[in-house]
Amino acid sequence: MNTFTTAMKQMGIVLALLFTLSGCTEKKQAPAAAAGDKAEPVKVTAYSAKSELFMEYEQPVVGEKTGFLIHLTRLSDFKPVTEGGLKMVFTPTAGEPETFSLPAPTRSGIYKIEAAFGKPGKYSLKLITDGKGFADEITVSEVQVLNKGEKPVGGHSGGGGAIAYLKEQQWVVDFMVALPVKKDLGSFVTATGELVPVSNAEATVAAPLSGIISTTRQLPFIGKKVAKGEIVAMIDPPTSPVGGIGQLGAAYAEAKNRVALAQKEYDRAKRLHDAKIAPLKRVEEAELSLSSARAALEPLEKSMESVKGEGGGRIAVRAPISGTVVEVSAGAGKGVEAGQPILRIVNTGTLWLKANLPANEIGTAGKSLNATFTVAGLTDVFKPSRLVSVSDMLDPQSRTIPVLFEVPNQSGRLKVGLFANVAIRTGSVAGALTVPRDALIEDEGRWFVFIQSSGEAFDRREVKIGVEDGGFVQITSGLTGDERVTTRGAYYVKQAESAAKGGADQGHGH
Repeated sequence: MNTFTTAMKQMGIVLALLFTLSGCTEKKQAPAAAAGDKAEPVKVTAYSAKSELFMEYEQPVVGEKTGFLIHLTRLSDFKPVTEGGLKMVFTPTAGEPETFSLPAPTRSGIYKIEAAFGKPGKYSLKLITDGKGFADEITVSEVQVLNKGEKPVGGHSGGGGAIAYLKEQQWVVDFMVALPVKKDLGSFVTATGELVPVSNAEATVAAPLSGIISTTRQLPFIGKKVAKGEIVAMIDPPTSPVGGIGQLGAAYAEAKNRVALAQKEYDRAKRLHDAKIAPLKRVEEAELSLSSARAALEPLEKSMESVKGEGGGRIAVRAPISGTVVEVSAGAGKGVEAGQPILRIVNTGTLWLKANLPANEIGTAGKSLNATFTVAGLTDVFKPSRLVSVSDMLDPQSRTIPVLFEVPNQSGRLKVGLFANVAIRTGSVAGALTVPRDALIEDEGRWFVFIQSSGEAFDRREVKIGVEDGGFVQITSGLTGDERVTTRGAYYVKQAESAAKGGADQGHGH
């Protein structure tokens, strides 16, 4: 009778040969064809709602000890079960169950149990775990126990995957396998975009009159927040009166006098017309002159109000809007001409997202658009508050349709000028078969996933993809929905595939 140690050594030799030739190959329960008098190990993969079981054992024979090598993985995080006992309950078609147990894992995630059976036949198997906070039951449909000298009949031929990736490898990396899920997905058009200021939330502060930027007050620095009406610059009078506060004052006084004279003429013409002394035409001419005089006075009044001389002819320049200084064009002590820019202010509390919709999606522009977007450097997914406009013209250079969305930005995290990746929703797909985006591997323009054909064996499968939404991608062909897919760590399986093609040793060592 073989001891457990001898059996495990023999199993290790056979496993090493198996992995060298073709990897760990099995599907559900697959005793391969016997090699001489020694049957190859049976491999079983089974699942409960909480656990994955991968089990290897030699073909049981009545009266002889059989070693069962059991790998238990939590499906919640795909990490090994590290504590708690394991009980194996073998129930024959007739008779009393036989129970074998181990109080704790032999190694993290691995239980090694020896069992000896009193009679041959088919047994159903239930594995019961009692780990702290992790109690579970896993059912295995059938274990065949042979009489001495009997050979297994009608065994499955295998069906294991072409890529070997062992449990010990899976457990130490960010790895997970799961069934595809059905979800309702939105369909989207992707576009590039840029964050720009709202049209009325940007102002260039220019010198209202000629003069010299005063050194008595520091100009705001880039990034400084200013309030509407706040003094942002002082301008000293120029050495020449031309274009300065004196000239503005003179022009303003002259314009006021013209308005006063025009008002008197209009009032006189109206009285004469009412007395039937003057014709209506004279009243109309006087009214036109008054309107022209008032139009000439209005900008001068605004200029006088904005500069508000601070004494000595010095001019105080005030911010026309609240916002952040984003550009400074002048410096203290430098001369400026009337109308020359001093600084630029942008109110970034609300921004516009200008998205460039591809021309071939022109039909989308007529729909009720909503969007999400991301920007480099921030992990958040941002959502505009509303659609502002859809242009009636294509951009002649990029052949795209400019679409504007309004974006709240009270936190100030979004910056003017940032480029964005925009996803514009165009519809929805109900009940789509999906996998996480990380499950997909692209190779020469084609998409693949790795199917878990057994606990430690995988196959590459080409798939066709559809819409993507919220990190999930629709699979339109290539999956039936009942295969387990590598949803995290597909890259590691790809590495194992490359190593196998290169002849790397994938030996199994427990």
